[in-house]
Amino acid sequence: MSPAIHNPQTRGHEPSNLNTGKGGLERALAAHLAEHDLRKPQTFRMRVRLPKKGRGSALLAATDRMWVNLKTYAEGGENTLHAHTNEDHTFIVLQGRATFYGLEGEAVTFSRNEGILLPRGCRYYFHAEPGEALVLLRVGCVVDAEASPWTRTGSDGEPLPGSSKENKSVTTEFSDEYFQ
Repeated sequence: MSPAIHNPQTRGHEPSNLNTGKGGLERALAAHLAEHDLRKPQTFRMRVRLPKKGRGSALLAATDRMWVNLKTYAEGGENTLHAHTNEDHTFIVLQGRATFYGLEGEAVTFSRNEGILLPRGCRYYFHAEPGEALVLLRVGCVVDAEASPWTRTGSDGEPLPGSSKENKSVTTEFSDEYFQ
């Protein structure tokens, strides 16, 4: 086990490459996997820069089938009903409050140390409640290792990149503050 603890880089919300279907998380994950021996433990520090506007992300650790990252939101959230068709994932609130909405409009608001598990194909969206920046721990796991885990579809079943206008993505502006 390496004694060095990984200090993640906080990235602003990056546009998806429509030719490859890859967004910021996919690119960060590819770089992370190339740099780490996936047979060894990975250590990390839960530290992320907070946005003044938009959203950010910091990849903490990953294997080829599972990834752990911190997601931050100044406002908004993932604002369009969507599903991840080949990924089970969970969100745990570390700071702020988030309201998650389901297919039928049902809503649940989560505070610090509360969370939700979303199985593949489950349609949802969420937004940050006003007051303080929202920080979420997000853990995802691919279901079918032979297929892409990045398939994200809208309510119409069509592809919906996370950085799309339809998902109300805005350019990230970071503050000088950190969650740690």
